[in-house]
Amino acid sequence: MAPDVTIAVIDDQDVVLSGIQTWIAEDPLRRVEIVHTATHLDDLDRGPAATADVLVIDLRIDGKLVLDQIAELAARGRRIVVFSQHAEPEIIYRAELAGARAYITKETSEGRRHLIEAILAVAAGESYTSPTQAAAMLGASEHGSGLASGLAPPRFSDQELRTMRLWLGGLTRAGVARQMGISEHTVKQYLERAREKYARAGREAPTRVDLYREARRDGILGE
Repeated sequence: MAPDVTIAVIDDQDVVLSGIQTWIAEDPLRRVEIVHTATHLDDLDRGPAATADVLVIDLRIDGKLVLDQIAELAARGRRIVVFSQHAEPEIIYRAELAGARAYITKETSEGRRHLIEAILAVAAGESYTSPTQAAAMLGASEHGSGLASGLAPPRFSDQELRTMRLWLGGLTRAGVARQMGISEHTVKQYLERAREKYARAGREAPTRVDLYREARRDGILGE
């Protein structure tokens, strides 16, 4: 019987790749098939990886967070499950902002119990909330951090997020337009929408400095 879902797994630790392969092989329903494994994010647009239903990606590759790469993949329509050792609420939230539809930690019981279900949900176009994600959301709400309800982040489109990252990262509006392949007028519209969304959330950001502060608070900007 053909598997329901195909995946590509990207992790720079062989032991993790082996663990995922074992869990999938142990699934009695054979619902998932690994068609590509790698220790880097190259070559995801060619070969079997290009048509994989879901990408399972470690959040830290070669010692660096790959949030921007995840955001770029998500913007191209790839469905992503993050499988990471990080359990900090801010990191989990930033992965969600980048476009990950599920976040599973590498703590053994969570991976074994939830990774396949998360993959199936994400392949079906849904999101999946793991116990670690739920705890992170609850903890942020209870402790009044930048993720708390009093500073609830607006929901931005992928293009709005990418525009903010590029512009607040130092590019001019014309530079952002060239990078994204859109008009400068569209860049301006994306930034205006972002400011409007912050204003509706009670967080005015009329200047570049203000917008940088709010975006930084929400984890939108990389390290």
